[in-house]
Amino acid sequence: MRISGLLFGGLLGAAATLYVSRKKPGAVVWASHAMSDVCASVAGKAFSMMRGGSQWKAEAMKSAPKSSDDTAAVSAAAWERIESFIQSDPSVKREVDKIKAESSAITH
Repeated sequence: MRISGLLFGGLLGAAATLYVSRKKPGAVVWASHAMSDVCASVAGKAFSMMRGGSQWKAEAMKSAPKSSDDTAAVSAAAWERIESFIQSDPSVKREVDKIKAESSAITH
């Protein structure tokens, strides 16, 4: 944007404001109050988000799954099922062995 466009827009806006204020004085007052209310609302929401930012973290912590004593048992059972599936299918076992060999060759 060029500076001349900015200046022209500002002058055009000022002229429009003068024209409307002479024709309907209440319209300018109403518009300024409406704009003030909108700005105050946006600022208030932004401030409450900054101030209460930990609220969404607390909600996320409440909804996060909690670890329990049976988690280890469930996990072990799941790994056993995966292991039995790998052992039951020879093609899957070959693929798993191939992946293990490739991953052990890569330095981390």
